[in-house]
Amino acid sequence: MLNNLKPLSLFLLIFSFYNSVYSQSLTGYELGILAGPVQMRSDFGLKGDKDTNLGNIGLGVGVMLDINPMDWGSRRNYAYDHFKLRFDLSYNKTNLKHYGKFVDPSQNSDNANKLRNQRGEAKNFSGGIALEYYPLSLRSFFYNFFDFSPYILLGAQYTFAQPGTNITDPDQLYGPWDKNSVSSESFYTGAINTGVGVRFKISAYSDLLFEAKYHFYNSDWVDGLNHQLSYNKNNDALIWVNFGYVYYLN
Repeated sequence: MLNNLKPLSLFLLIFSFYNSVYSQSLTGYELGILAGPVQMRSDFGLKGDKDTNLGNIGLGVGVMLDINPMDWGSRRNYAYDHFKLRFDLSYNKTNLKHYGKFVDPSQNSDNANKLRNQRGEAKNFSGGIALEYYPLSLRSFFYNFFDFSPYILLGAQYTFAQPGTNITDPDQLYGPWDKNSVSSESFYTGAINTGVGVRFKISAYSDLLFEAKYHFYNSDWVDGLNHQLSYNKNNDALIWVNFGYVYYLN
């Protein structure tokens, strides 16, 4: 997965360098703050289970810097009127537990009790870069020809993951799992993130935004659990729905 991140990261860095060299005097900078619920898609609970998806929800906060290389005063090419480059820093935390049929109150086996007793924690510090595409004209949005502007984004993240667990004794783990299925060791990993959003103009130099992003990590240990069964073939993932405020610095 990390090899797949390299071409994307290289493209985004080249785009950033080209922007800084070619259009320093034309560049707009936008500073934003973001906050909203995160949903961990991990090995806690059953994949696709409603209770799991609604239960393993935490909170994420972040800041972002958008670079907009558009010259407000003249007509530019398509790329300058429809793309922005984003740099961001974020933190999220989710408390985790097991949901689904294996911990249903009707289940009273030793293995069911082991699952019910297990708790986890996922804490992640991330920094990243992304390219935002706006199908509508950025210039028209800036000059209030319309009040909203949808966009999509694609980027790469580098994450410092700090998983936690209340169980370290292999004898207390769910029976079918491998005995080395839990870890509370912190580590670094990469991620691909993609998302959709929309901005709403509230003044000449400020916007509100609503955004939903999907982070796919290059690790299955972000939640501290990797039970290595056949139905655990996917790495951990995160869905972040956030609300934000953006201010145009120049």
